[in-house]
Amino acid sequence: MKYFIITGASKGLGEATVQHLLQENHHLICIARTENEQLVQEAHESGVELRFIHEDLSKYDRVTEMVRDVLHSIEMEDVEEIYFINNAGMVDPIKPAGKAEESLVTKSIHLNLLTPMLVTNEFLRITESWPCKKVMVNISSGAANRPVFGWNTYGTTKAGLDMFTKSVGLEQQFATYPTTLLAFSPGIMDTDMQGIIRQTNKEDFTSVDVFKNYHEKGELRSPSFVADKMLGLILSDQIENGRVYDIKEFI
Repeated sequence: MKYFIITGASKGLGEATVQHLLQENHHLICIARTENEQLVQEAHESGVELRFIHEDLSKYDRVTEMVRDVLHSIEMEDVEEIYFINNAGMVDPIKPAGKAEESLVTKSIHLNLLTPMLVTNEFLRITESWPCKKVMVNISSGAANRPVFGWNTYGTTKAGLDMFTKSVGLEQQFATYPTTLLAFSPGIMDTDMQGIIRQTNKEDFTSVDVFKNYHEKGELRSPSFVADKMLGLILSDQIENGRVYDIKEFI
């Protein structure tokens, strides 16, 4: 049995990833603030076991216990391969430093960076002796590599997540039963996050017109396309531990 644990699974890239994984011999554990009833119905019709867990992952004090509960519900002997996809994230606050709300900065750091770090820490601790294939995926962004006006918090969290991925990937090369970590940068997608970006005031995000043009010209990639490329990578045997991948490598 292949197990897939996906955060932010109710919409966007998370939802598209789940839809691609509705296959025989797959067990899906979806973590999100809200349940996607359509996914539940599609899983039922496909005969795939799917479970939704309701969690707000920006509340970091719940994360370790949640991961523990999820993994302890799985019998190690049943697992051929296990994948944990850290997809949940937020782009807010889109504000230059000095104008952002403290609560949004804190929530963004918790959700985009601290939560994946805590998830990884507990996952590695519990599965240390599991001899199966283990893969953890962190969703990155091009904003991790270059400054963007108004995205100081978002870009910083993604840069931190990339370095965390590289560092833990290095460490896992010395493990008896290593977990493979990678970060995947999906590029610009047609998701709710893009809608938030397009509604931002120009004084807070000077590139807002550029993103409006992406949408108007149909240049946003579909989440389904991105999910297909990401899954093609992680299900292969060609993953380099600790590497940050970009979707442009697969187009």
